[in-house]
Formats: sequence, C-alpha cells, structure tokens
Amino acid sequence: MRGLTSDKKICYTVSLVTLAVLLLSLLIPPSAIRWGAAVALMIAALATCVFIQKRSIHSFNKRQILLILSVSAVLCVVIYYVFGLSVGYTKLYRAFSAETLFKIIIPIALIILASETVRSVLLAQADKLAALAAFLVGVLSEIFIGGGFVGVGSGYALVDFLGITVFPAITANVLYNYVSKRYGMTPNAVYRLIMSLYMYIIPYVPAVQRILTAFLRLVLPLVLFTFIRALFEKKQRTKNYKKQRWLYVPYAAGILLMTALVMLISCQFRFGAVVIASPSMTGEINKGDTIIYESYEHCEGADVGDVIVFEKNPGKRVVHRIVEETMVDGELRYITKGDANEDVDAGYVTDAQIVGKVRLKVLYVGYPSLWLYEIAK
Repeated sequence: MRGLTSDKKICYTVSLVTLAVLLLSLLIPPSAIRWGAAVALMIAALATCVFIQKRSIHSFNKRQILLILSVSAVLCVVIYYVFGLSVGYTKLYRAFSAETLFKIIIPIALIILASETVRSVLLAQADKLAALAAFLVGVLSEIFIGGGFVGVGSGYALVDFLGITVFPAITANVLYNYVSKRYGMTPNAVYRLIMSLYMYIIPYVPAVQRILTAFLRLVLPLVLFTFIRALFEKKQRTKNYKKQRWLYVPYAAGILLMTALVMLISCQFRFGAVVIASPSMTGEINKGDTIIYESYEHCEGADVGDVIVFEKNPGKRVVHRIVEETMVDGELRYITKGDANEDVDAGYVTDAQIVGKVRLKVLYVGYPSLWLYEIAK
C-alpha cells in the first residue's frame, strides 16, 4: 500500500478484513449462519465507524427517497398477496413464533442494519475500491439473509441459487449503493427490512414458483433505480441528450427478454420451456436445445406421434414421444419413447402426468445451464 494516505490504508484494511470474515462465515453450519453473519457484520460496522472517518451526506431529497422506497416495498408486498387471490396461498412451515423471532427475524434485521452502516461509511469515502467493497458486502449480506449456500448440493441447485439469490442480490445492491451514496442508509434499511421480513411474519404466501418472486426481486431495484435517477437528477440539456436516450433501449430490451424467459420457465401462463439435458431424443431434439411447450390444459388431448413433456416423478420432467396409446379400465394410457432409445419407457403416462406438448425447439441456448450443472457435479 505504498503511496496511499493513512486514511485509505485503514479503509482498505477494514474492507478486506470484513470481506474475508464474511466469506469465512459462509462455512458456518446452516443453523447458525444468520447469527454468525450478524455478529460479523456488527463487528465490521463498529470497526468502520471507529477507524474510518465518516463524512456526512447533505441531500434535500432524503425524506422523499425514504417515502418512495418504503411505499414501493409495501405496494410490492400488497400486490404480491393480491395476486395470490388468483393462484391460491401456501402455508409456510415457519409460522411466526418466539423461535422464528430469535433465529431468523432478529439476525436478519441486524444483518441489514449492520451492512447498511458499513456501506454508508465506505461509500462516504468517495473511493472506487471502497465502493466496490461496499457493494460486495451488500451482496454477501443478501446471501446470508437467504440462508447462505444451504441446499446447494447439485448442479441444478447451483443454477437455482444463482438465479434466485445471487443475481437479484447484485441488481438490488446497484440500487442500494446508489441510494446510500446520495441519500444515506435509512431508505435502504427500511426497504430491505420490509422486503426481507414480511414472509416470516405472515404465515401464508401466494402459491407461485420461486422464479417469479426472484424475477420481481431482480427487476424491481432496476426500475426504482431508473425512476429515482429520472426524478431527482438534473439532466443536462445538450445536443447529445437525444442520443443518450438510445442507451435505455438495451436496458428496456433486457427487461422484456427477462420477462419473457421467466414467463416461459415458470409456465405460469400458456407456454413453458425445458432445457434438454439428455441425448434420448437426439435427431429430433438434441442435448443442449431448449424446447417451448404449450401447457396441456390448453391442448386438445395428445395423439400418437406427439412429443410431450411429462412428469413421472415430482419435479423431474421428461421430453419423449408418444408411440402407442391404449385404454385400460376406462383410463387412457400412453406408451412413450425417446427417439434415440432402443426400448420404450418403463410403465405408462396418463393425462394427469402430461405437462404440455412440444411446439418449438431453440438450438443450443440451453448449454450454459448444462455447463454450470456439469461444473458443479
């Protein structure tokens, strides 16, 4: 650190130690990981406040930002539960209790308050490395709030972890760093407390797939970030301003693309998507392709020759062709087979097991998720 001022040396040292301790905290047993992270972050918050000079933030819009983020969080929760009127609700196993309060709610609240304190102090240094450290601390704090790496024991679980926890944590901390640097830690703290704790207080949640809630957590911070910038930052009226507006086109296109992908993957609507992970249909559909299927409830039955998506075991979907159908005791049964397999599938498939009929294939786009799965095996 030769050539650095003493203030920067202290700032970098505290930042590196904080990140190292947080990374080591990921090794704590799942039952104690939130409390471990909470203690580590509280010590880090104390160290940053004692050893790093805090610069005050002067802004005329602190109250407005606090109001915007608070109302946005409450509205998001309300709309989420109103949506549940159409899809139903699921009772959570972790109903509110003294145990839930001590093991989950209190440590999560401490993680949020401590991480926002650390972020506020580091961002006030107006230093890029300190800002990066603040961002990483924020991302790790979101991972701890989600329970760390609990359940990440396979390739598919890793893909779920990245999509449901890590990517939303990254977009959220883009917003949090922006707000904290300009308007202080309070708006972030209130927003995060509401968004992180409601599910541990209300015993029921809408019965929607986790990918939909993850998508909301991914996109909402970006929407708020754009809205706050447009509302409070003065734009220079220059000749280049009209050209700069085109910079929002890729951003809007990205959100639309993510929306379409989530609609397909979750199959909450008419169409869904499945990545082909085996060579059993090679020739017609190859490993690494992604198929688009129409939900079976929108189809007029299935016939011999149709390629269908079905579940023989809960959570495991198979894409094979119907090669024979027969009626047994008044129930229509389908015999299926992979085009590249020599033998038909064991057993049979009923209408109740069919998820949908394949309508389209997209070449190769499923390979990234397959590569992650192979790496994590």
